[in-house]
Amino acid sequence: MLDTDILITGAGSAGLTLALLLAKNCPDLQITVLEQGPAPQAEGAQLKRVSALNPASQRVLDRLGVWQLLNAKPAYQQMQVWEADSFARIEFATSDLGALDISAMTSDAALGWIVDNEELRGCLYQRAQQYPNIQWKFDARIMQISASERQNLLTLADGSAYISKLLVGADGANSQVREQLKMPLAFWDYDHHGLVAVVRTTEPHQATARQVFLPTGPLALLPLSDPHLVSIVWSVAPERAAELIALPAEQFNQALTAASQSVLGVLHVQTERRSYPLKMRYASQWVKHNAVLVADAAHTIHPLAGQGMNLGLMDVCALAELIVQNISTGRTCNEQRMLRQYERWRKAEAQQMIALMEAFKRGFMLQHPLAKLVRAVGMAATNQLAPVKRQLLAAALGNQGDLPAVARPGVISL
Repeated sequence: MLDTDILITGAGSAGLTLALLLAKNCPDLQITVLEQGPAPQAEGAQLKRVSALNPASQRVLDRLGVWQLLNAKPAYQQMQVWEADSFARIEFATSDLGALDISAMTSDAALGWIVDNEELRGCLYQRAQQYPNIQWKFDARIMQISASERQNLLTLADGSAYISKLLVGADGANSQVREQLKMPLAFWDYDHHGLVAVVRTTEPHQATARQVFLPTGPLALLPLSDPHLVSIVWSVAPERAAELIALPAEQFNQALTAASQSVLGVLHVQTERRSYPLKMRYASQWVKHNAVLVADAAHTIHPLAGQGMNLGLMDVCALAELIVQNISTGRTCNEQRMLRQYERWRKAEAQQMIALMEAFKRGFMLQHPLAKLVRAVGMAATNQLAPVKRQLLAAALGNQGDLPAVARPGVISL
């Protein structure tokens, strides 16, 4: 039986970031990371899934010494959002930031960066290996989890067992920690699948992230390092996703080019097409005894604004901040008052983002002519109002709300 202070299930970006933050700031803390798959690899990223990171997340990774390890992290300086069959349109650029973000004054100002999920995991793991107080267990199949007021016991299929003071469920949308500890979950199906692929464009993307709202769902075109490559996330009905994946490449290219309204010219798919179901999940209980949920284990949202990864990274930054504060004042890493503080803090942020994404999605799905007119007028007006645009941008960039200290602008010490 192995004893550890903090046991993290899941070596995704959230779990690895948490392990790194804790190891860096609490060298006497014993941390163990369990992962059901193999160890992450930084090399050979294939852009199967990418994420848009906002400046708050970028600051975290930079301060942890991970950002500079990423080979590909193309920035985008502009965003364009429009509705396919109306004059609704809004555009953002780094020049709209004004005084809201000090990074707007630097030469590398950006609204966000596109990173490969697997490369990010690999770089986080590479950095975390420098800390001897992190222990690793890969290809770990969890059989049983129990949590009590005193400790957590986790048993693996190979017969090994772990006792921990704090158990952190960072094991994704289908979290075993959440399921085995019977932590209640509210969810609904968006009735959409996200179709993803890498696409070559005939026109350069000009470091611009684009999203067009179609009557059937949004299509995002995310710029990659090559000026003629974009990663797409096309939200469509499940049966339509299956049809699009089955189409010959030439017919798919025609359908995609039409959906994008040829904004980047004729499009040519370059990689395998994949799709995944889109669901909203929200755990109504994030803490049970000495177990706590973070990131996708606690919530998932629609990808239309690209905020899922950012929301999860802020979860683990908040939890790490509170644990470090507790330990620095002689308290424990599993104090109930501290865990409840984390739950209140991050639940409020998650609820706000879920409500915003749902309102956004439902608003664009209304196809009544009057609703379309109101949308178009509202977006056109917003596009002309600099103060309103800056407030929208501040939210998108992660510069609003109750940010963990490591994600805030300015000079900090870790």
